[in-house]
Amino acid sequence: MVHSFTLVVDGIDLVSPDSPAPDALYEAGCDDAMLTSHGAEQQIVFDRDASTFAVAVASAITAVETALPGALVIRVDRLSPAELPPRQPV
Repeated sequence: MVHSFTLVVDGIDLVSPDSPAPDALYEAGCDDAMLTSHGAEQQIVFDRDASTFAVAVASAITAVETALPGALVIRVDRLSPAELPPRQPV
């Protein structure tokens, strides 16, 4: 089952043009993630396939905090389909 959620991340720059975060996350298996920001809040939106919501979130947090030294997940928000941001082709 696919679970949609946002990780709010602190301690690292996710979205500046020269940030290494997108490549590091992709290499860590986060090809189901989209990086975004709202003001000073940086977010990673996931559509993660896992058996449960808890497994999906735990695997995403582990991947983020391993791939991005200094990153700290400070909040998890569960998303309904209506809350998902539009996806742009890469």
